[in-house]
Amino acid sequence: MSEEIPVWRQALKDEQNPLNKAAWTLFSDEISLKFADRVLTEQKDEVVAFCNLLLDAEELYPEEALGGGNAPINAVKLLCHWKIESAIPRLMQILDEEDWDAIIYGITADGIANFGSIIVDPLLEKAAKAENDQTEINAIAGTLADAAPGDPRTVDFVRKTFDRCKEDFEIGYMSENVLVGDPEGGIKWLENKLRTQKFNKEIRKRIERNIADHKAGKF
Repeated sequence: MSEEIPVWRQALKDEQNPLNKAAWTLFSDEISLKFADRVLTEQKDEVVAFCNLLLDAEELYPEEALGGGNAPINAVKLLCHWKIESAIPRLMQILDEEDWDAIIYGITADGIANFGSIIVDPLLEKAAKAENDQTEINAIAGTLADAAPGDPRTVDFVRKTFDRCKEDFEIGYMSENVLVGDPEGGIKWLENKLRTQKFNKEIRKRIERNIADHKAGKF
């Protein structure tokens, strides 16, 4: 019995295949989201299903795979760009299963911020499972700050995460997330921390610089 040809390979080979444009777009080195909007939106449901198929194809993840490992990465980018809510569980699964330094992990962590406040609860659930992993907690706080600034749940989480940080680089990074995630009260909260909490000279200067940059609208 001959081996069945994967749907994505069929789509790449056959110009008449309805997913041909989607396949070539997603297997490119770097997806153009503007191009995808222009040529793929009319068949969005089919393309979303195709993206999920690519995410489930483990053989497409290695750099030596067809498409250089970019097909799943581009699928994540498109799902996040289109804010496909049904894809959230699959995207969260990527964050659970992939190493934090994998490219697709970073792309997913950045991309899900596009979903806004609807991603807050899934991220908080993930944080609860990673209670003892400070690196992951810090990353979740950063995503929350970008996704839902001003949301009371975001404000509470980034403040608590700041208070948990021990290393200077973590404190500096989290001070940025406090400012981004709490645009109304972050400056005042950090200024109070500077008055009431001991920091070494270097990290104090960094927090002060972050506050100044935020006031100047630099981030």
